[in-house]
Amino acid sequence: MSKLEQGMAARFTKIADNGWFPSEINSDHHHLRVVVEALNPGPGMKILDAGCARGRYLKALLPSGAAVFGIDLTEVFVRDARRNVPGVPLALGSLVNLPYADASFDAVYCIEVLEHIVEIPAAIREFARVLRPNGTLVIVSKSSIGLHPRTFIPSALWKRWHEVRGDWMYNAEFPFREGWFHPEEFREFLKTLFESAETIPLSEPGARTAPLVRLFPRLAFEAAWIARKPISE
Repeated sequence: MSKLEQGMAARFTKIADNGWFPSEINSDHHHLRVVVEALNPGPGMKILDAGCARGRYLKALLPSGAAVFGIDLTEVFVRDARRNVPGVPLALGSLVNLPYADASFDAVYCIEVLEHIVEIPAAIREFARVLRPNGTLVIVSKSSIGLHPRTFIPSALWKRWHEVRGDWMYNAEFPFREGWFHPEEFREFLKTLFESAETIPLSEPGARTAPLVRLFPRLAFEAAWIARKPISE
């Protein structure tokens, strides 16, 4: 774990109980739905939650019968996840150096985590490495060109405003700012490592921007990227 990653883990520990990191997720949550629809989890599958926090997605997928695994950078989250999903194999570590063998998993998902990774290409390469042939990667994050679902403010401006106010994930003194992803540019990057990749605009249920997003999907505040590894390499 790098010095910056250690600082990030300390920051997450400090804000762990501010309400951003729950232990449960509603079965109809739009992030969970896109994971389930993309992966179709079931018995015989091995699935990795990359950045599992307190394990809410792991808990939601357990009834499917899939073998689920989780890893997170922050010790307090891994400790809480062990209580939340007892018996699920969990690891404390970095997403740029996954402690798993090549071709270990049928699927990897990374929900609202990749934007906090310092070396994003290295993390994507690790996801590809641990995926089996024909494996699936699901990433959910904010779009750099979307509109905030309630204020209609462009996402980049909305994020910057909160950073200036000091009420964002990282304070002004912290030497890192998470980046959000351009839907098409990130999809094309994934295609350099995977056989195929697609972008799915995501609209929060009840969002004021929903009618506009239906007309102009690129304005969605969030996106999911689904990439497939080649059947053989």
